[in-house]
Amino acid sequence: MEDQTAMMIQEKLLAMLKELSNKSPILGAAIFSVEGLPLVSHFHAGTEEVTVAAMVAGIHAAGEQTVKELRQGDLKSIIIQGDLGTTLVISVSPDYILTVTAPENAALGLIFSDAKRTAKDARKILHQSA
Repeated sequence: MEDQTAMMIQEKLLAMLKELSNKSPILGAAIFSVEGLPLVSHFHAGTEEVTVAAMVAGIHAAGEQTVKELRQGDLKSIIIQGDLGTTLVISVSPDYILTVTAPENAALGLIFSDAKRTAKDARKILHQSA
């Protein structure tokens, strides 16, 4: 029964990530554990989700340590900007993080708003399973 519940949660989360990618300038999205394990992802073909999950978890851990050292409370998000696009890392819960990618010409405010809303919805789904 527990496996069936986990699969239902993953299906709900995947549908949410697909909708996010279809309704906004976001190219891809994933929910990873803070330990660096993929839970569910909707990236373009060729993206190595296990590698990305490990890197994002490392970035998230460094961000958490930074805000702790600087006494800035709990980490909410990290913005990574490259020449060809932007990646956002947003805390979903103490155990999970949302990662979204967008092209360089996308409006950062819109991406951030859509991603924060998705993180909030994902938190509700994950909380129901606890």
